[in-house]
Amino acid sequence: FQPTLLGSSEQVVDIGSAPNDGTGDPLRTAFGKINNNFANLFSTVTTPVTSNTSGNTPNQVIFSTEILNFNLAQFTIRSTDGLANSQNIILSAQINNSNNNVKFTAYGTTFFGTPVCNYDMDVSGSNVRILCNPFNLGNLTHTIFSQALQLS
Repeated sequence: FQPTLLGSSEQVVDIGSAPNDGTGDPLRTAFGKINNNFANLFSTVTTPVTSNTSGNTPNQVIFSTEILNFNLAQFTIRSTDGLANSQNIILSAQINNSNNNVKFTAYGTTFFGTPVCNYDMDVSGSNVRILCNPFNLGNLTHTIFSQALQLS
C-alpha cells in the first residue's frame, strides 16, 4: 500500500510507456501534479490543540483522536507552567496492525528552566491518547500540533 496524507490525494505523473513516445503527461500537467503533491505535504500542519492539566496526578489526557485517523503520526508538544519553565518534544507514533496498541519514540526535547512533565501514549476504546505526567502540583498548558498519515 501507499501512504497518503489525510485529506489529500496523491497525483501520479504519467511518464508514458517509452521515452518520448508522446503517451505521458505534458510538462505543464506533470509539474502541476508535482507542485500539488508538495503543497499537500507542506499543508499538513494542523491548528494547534491546547489542553490544561492541574496537579501532579499521573496519566492526565492532553490529546485524544480516533484510532482510525492514523496509522502513523507525529506530534509536536509544548508544555509550560506559565512561569520560567517550558519544554518542547516530538513524539513519533505507530499503531499496531490490530489497532489496539500504540508505540512511540520521543526526541528533540528542549527545555527552558526545568522539565515540567513526561509523556506516555495509549489506546483507550477507539481512541489514541497522549498522556501527561506533571512533575509539580501547579497548572500546565500543553499545545499540541499533529500530523497523521493513513495507509491506504
